[in-house]
Amino acid sequence: MIQSIKRVFDILEYIASNGNLVRLNDIATALDLKKTTVHNFLNSLKELGYIEQDELSPRYRVTPKLQYLVAPNTDHNSLKAKMRPILEKITQSTNETAYLSVQMGMYFRHELISEPNSAIRISLELNKDFQMMRTAIGKIFMANSPHLRNVLLSKLEPSERKKLENELEAVAQNDFAYDFEENEKDMHCIAIPLRENNRIIGVVGVSGPAFRFQKAAMDKAIELIRELLKIK
Repeated sequence: MIQSIKRVFDILEYIASNGNLVRLNDIATALDLKKTTVHNFLNSLKELGYIEQDELSPRYRVTPKLQYLVAPNTDHNSLKAKMRPILEKITQSTNETAYLSVQMGMYFRHELISEPNSAIRISLELNKDFQMMRTAIGKIFMANSPHLRNVLLSKLEPSERKKLENELEAVAQNDFAYDFEENEKDMHCIAIPLRENNRIIGVVGVSGPAFRFQKAAMDKAIELIRELLKIK
């Protein structure tokens, strides 16, 4: 076992389970560590944003950032059961393909798809990894993950990177994304994040032929999805 990693988690566990407002001396005594050693670990955790010091006393507490290391409680089967009737309503109202997609590292996949009964429609594949770049879905995930954004944007030319950075700022602010034939010719898409306890657990999207699914229809679909998901 790597002792430095163990000590980091020992410190975090002690703070969180002992009032979440503790002194350096208490940590050192409880864990039988030198004060200088604890101080160094605490400073590193502060810089990373996982702990902070109390404004009124020299005590430490765990920050909400640590919650992002815990996986969401909703499993994929429960999520699909919940979202299936919602996607069907979206398809009935828009006459376009609606879907639920989830992130898988630097890729995403479609977990659930609802297609319209139309001769001309967008057909998507389930359980296949797709690239994030130049997709409405990818823009949602990139706009909400600095790590993902930095890795993917680092591969772009400076001018293209700046353009996409500006678009991702707008996506983060508006909480939806467009794709006007960026990923595939003759296809338009919109995407909206699906959250649970303020964390993104998936993306709800709609795709349609570019000649039919134009901006007015796309904006109408965004409002419909927000209404069904009870997003204000």
